[in-house]
Amino acid sequence: MSKYFPPIQGKSQFHCPYCHVYANQEWEQLYDNVTICVDGERVTFSLCAKCQQPTFWIGEKIVYPHIGMFPPTNEDLPDDVKEIYNEAASIANQSPRAACALLRLALQMLLEKLGGSGNINGDIKNLVKKGLNLQIQQALDIVRVTGNHAVHPGEIVFDDATNVQVLFDLINIIADVFITQPKRTQKLYDNLPETDKEKIAKRDGKTK
Repeated sequence: MSKYFPPIQGKSQFHCPYCHVYANQEWEQLYDNVTICVDGERVTFSLCAKCQQPTFWIGEKIVYPHIGMFPPTNEDLPDDVKEIYNEAASIANQSPRAACALLRLALQMLLEKLGGSGNINGDIKNLVKKGLNLQIQQALDIVRVTGNHAVHPGEIVFDDATNVQVLFDLINIIADVFITQPKRTQKLYDNLPETDKEKIAKRDGKTK
């Protein structure tokens, strides 16, 4: 999975909110030689060198498009999980807490697609028994626990959408480990010569 560089005010390069390409950004004010401010924050826009679409900012925050701060979904995510992910991204700037709750739902749906029961904690426990990598277990629990606190307020604070961005990254990492990497590995294995695959199956006792 390639690294995602989120839009940051003043940066000369980042992943464009429109075309999702890592591209140069040209910064401009709304009007030449005139500074426009809202609540004391300067209004600017960045223009993507790839697609020529503008991203509008007030101070350090994107005000349009709303989904711009967050990485696009892993293409291998099931469509219904993508829908929840994109809904979370569309409201994260306005309501980080709601976005966290939606991402917890996305994780629950993803684990069900992978054969889980719908109980996130139980599904993670079963994966750990099967030898789940520690870092992926931690990623799953971060999304689970943060989402739980979003639904039942606890000690985690959701004041800033940038604090929620890590959850979007983790959903994509989880999808990469459970879906993308196995699919890629299977494709490479399928391209091996048949005689070699037969020898491997015989070695592993999968044929008579």
